Amino acid sequence: MELKNTANKLHQESILINETIKNLHEELKKVQATFDTCCALADKLSEASYVLEETSLEKLAECRKQTEKELKNYNEKILSIYETAKALQEKVIKYNDADENTVEALYNEFTTLSMNHISNWGKNAINSVAFDEQFDKFREYRTGMENHRESLMSRCTAAMDNYTNLNLKTTALYNVWNEFIKRCTLLTKVSDLHTKATGFTEN
Repeated sequence: MELKNTANKLHQESILINETIKNLHEELKKVQATFDTCCALADKLSEASYVLEETSLEKLAECRKQTEKELKNYNEKILSIYETAKALQEKVIKYNDADENTVEALYNEFTTLSMNHISNWGKNAINSVAFDEQFDKFREYRTGMENHRESLMSRCTAAMDNYTNLNLKTTALYNVWNEFIKRCTLLTKVSDLHTKATGFTEN
C-alpha cells in the first residue's frame, strides 16, 4: 500500500511535468519556424544576385533578433522545468529500488511462514490447504496491485522519455543556431567588403 501511494503521487507529478513538456514541444516548433525564416533569408542573401524586396541584411537582422528573443524565452522555460524533472527522476529511481527490495522481503517472509506452517501442520489450527488458499489470494491481490503500480510508473517513465526527447531537440536547435550566427557574421563581412570595393571602384 505504501508503494501504491508513492506510485500514485509520482504519477500525479508526472502528469503536470508532461503537460509542461508538451507545451514546450509546441513552443520549440514555433521557434524553429522563426529560425527557418532566418535561414531562408540567409540562403537568398548567399545567392550571386538577390531581390531586395525579398531579402536584405536588415531583414535578416530583424528576423535574427526575433529568433533570439524567442530562444531566450524558451530557454528560460526549459531551464525552469529542469529541477522538477530531475527531482521526479530521482524519486522514480528510489521507488524502483524500494519496489524490488520490498517484493523480495515480502516473499522471503511468506516463504518462512509457509515452511513453518507446513513443518507444524499437526499443531496448527489452520490446515495447510486453507493456508495455501489464503496465500494464493494474497499473491493474486499483490500481483494486481503490482500491475496497477507498473501502469502508473510506465507513465512516469514516458514523461521522462518525453523530457529527454525535448532536450535532444533543444540541443540540436542550439547547435545549428550557433553555426547560423557564424554564417550571419560572414554574410555581414562579405557585404561590407563588397560595399568598400564598390565604393573604391566608383571613386
